[in-house]
Amino acid sequence: MKNLNICLVSDTVFDVNGVSRFIQDFAKEAVTYNKEFTVITSTKKEAEESFANIKNIKPIFRMKMPYYQSLDLVLPNFFKIKAEIKKINPDLLHISTPGTVGLCALISAKLLKIPVVGIYHTDFPAYMYKNTKNRFFRWSTIKFLKFFYGSYKALFSRSDEYFKTLKEQLSFKDEDLYLLKAGINIESFDKEFKDDSIWSKYQVDNKKFKVLYVGRVSVEKNVHKLLNLWQEAKLENCQLILVGDKELKTTIEDESITYLGRKRGKELSSIYASSDCFIFPSTTDTLGQVVMEAMSSSLPVIVTTKGGPKTFVKKDFGYIVDINSNKEVIEALKELAKKDEEYFSKRNKAYEFMRDMSISHSFLDFWEKNEEILKKLS
Repeated sequence: MKNLNICLVSDTVFDVNGVSRFIQDFAKEAVTYNKEFTVITSTKKEAEESFANIKNIKPIFRMKMPYYQSLDLVLPNFFKIKAEIKKINPDLLHISTPGTVGLCALISAKLLKIPVVGIYHTDFPAYMYKNTKNRFFRWSTIKFLKFFYGSYKALFSRSDEYFKTLKEQLSFKDEDLYLLKAGINIESFDKEFKDDSIWSKYQVDNKKFKVLYVGRVSVEKNVHKLLNLWQEAKLENCQLILVGDKELKTTIEDESITYLGRKRGKELSSIYASSDCFIFPSTTDTLGQVVMEAMSSSLPVIVTTKGGPKTFVKKDFGYIVDINSNKEVIEALKELAKKDEEYFSKRNKAYEFMRDMSISHSFLDFWEKNEEILKKLS
């Protein structure tokens, strides 16, 4: 069997989010393991570092994405994208986002007769309903996704939590669904980045118990619920720290809440490692990469009963709570804030759990499963 050649197309590659970090990490792993793996995107945003195997085809037009202001909605150059895919001539074309760039790739694949495979990163129907509270928008999103994924030969999910959804909403069969082994760059998120001195520049009292959230400060992430329950809790000597683009129309002014905005690189790694615990109120994430980054930084975590994170969070190092139950969330926070022997045990176990969840393990698992898919199609 000849060496596998994969082209991955995504609307988000140079953005500050878990999907972008995941794709960039995969691009690096491909170089490390000498695999034919090329990423195509279309954005006017610039990468922080150069990637020989990521091709950015500048879009004709861009605007802010409705309900997702930190992302751009672009009008890609279809003919250039098609020409680039033809030049790469991949055995499999992976599409990781059902946006305008992904749609160009899908049409190109049909014209070039290249089999299409995908990665389901975001629960868009739930995302749309969270933002609009409109069942018609949710129904319309499901219909569009069913059309978009209709010709896919296989679909990867980053957690098996969504297999049932993909079968019911998108009509995929069991044999065409693949679990993409969870993994992150554990070298970039490690307890070694701990630096308590960073809090002075953010005007955060280092003596306080620091509860961290990383991600968009938005409705679909349930941050509004987190802010409301935080005010109800009135936890003594605790500080809630929010990292990410603020998209909520209204926010709560409270001395015990600190908004740091967008952070990346070593600064983000230090914020993780220097916090005391991590909370993730989202119920629409298929994996929750930020939860894994927190655990890799030796933080106990609090996640919800819905979504991907609950599939790998264990009681040894975390809590799975109903985000609609303020009592459950507050009790979990109070338990952790004691910083007793059990708390430090959870920190250590979270860190140890992530030692076997490297991005290398995830990439090699991905590559092996794609070889299986190609063999089935041959």
